[in-house]
Amino acid sequence: MTDDLVLDSRIRDWVLLPIALVMFLIAILRNNISLLLHSERKPELQKVQERQTLIRASRMRLNGHKLPLASFLQRKAFFNDAREGVLVMEEEDSSASNPLANPMMDPMNMVDMMKKNVTMLVPQLLIVGWVQYFFSGFVLVKIPFPLTLPFRGMLQRGIELAGLEVTYVSSLSWYFLNLFGLRGINSLVLGEANAADDTKLMQQQMMMGGGGPIDTKKLYKAERENIDLVEHKWAVEDAEKRLLNQKSSSSSSKASASRE
Repeated sequence: MTDDLVLDSRIRDWVLLPIALVMFLIAILRNNISLLLHSERKPELQKVQERQTLIRASRMRLNGHKLPLASFLQRKAFFNDAREGVLVMEEEDSSASNPLANPMMDPMNMVDMMKKNVTMLVPQLLIVGWVQYFFSGFVLVKIPFPLTLPFRGMLQRGIELAGLEVTYVSSLSWYFLNLFGLRGINSLVLGEANAADDTKLMQQQMMMGGGGPIDTKKLYKAERENIDLVEHKWAVEDAEKRLLNQKSSSSSSKASASRE
């Protein structure tokens, strides 16, 4: 291993800090451009109606014990009646057969994804080219704790020195460290939902790519079956008896405590 290197302070002033500052300013620019390119889309009435129907049915199923039996049966018939039930009627008119129900097949979603990819890839390619052209081969900083050899490929990209300690960081590796390390600062300045968070953007794209069309018919059928399986037991039934038993038990415990 080589002896400790003495890093020039001008490297800190003209390479280390400028790379971090440029990446932070690019993040602000990306966020503003993404806000300008973002297009508000009105939700489709049919999809909103389907979601709200499922939410109402699930709430009735979970909180039905708070209703009297007659009210519960009335609401159950409203959702599950074989002829006029809401879940039965909307199941026939659901959007499961619509090919555009898949987010990946929606042209507007594809356009939005393309805009996000452009705002993510173009600045990164420009910054990487700038760092490689002007600061290739620079050793910028030394990490103040020991590391093992497998970290060499992550911290010393662009430097081919086998005898250099692993704790030294090259300019290109400093760029990649800032790419993920500035997330906290970007969140503080731009907010949690900023468009400069590349990891969040990649997660959203993976979720959209893995999600197929929502089969609303299956959701309606499952909810109808769950409602049919509910055994109603009114929570207020025999409330007076339970209250009197609770009072009598508390008074008896107080009496026994006073005797002792």
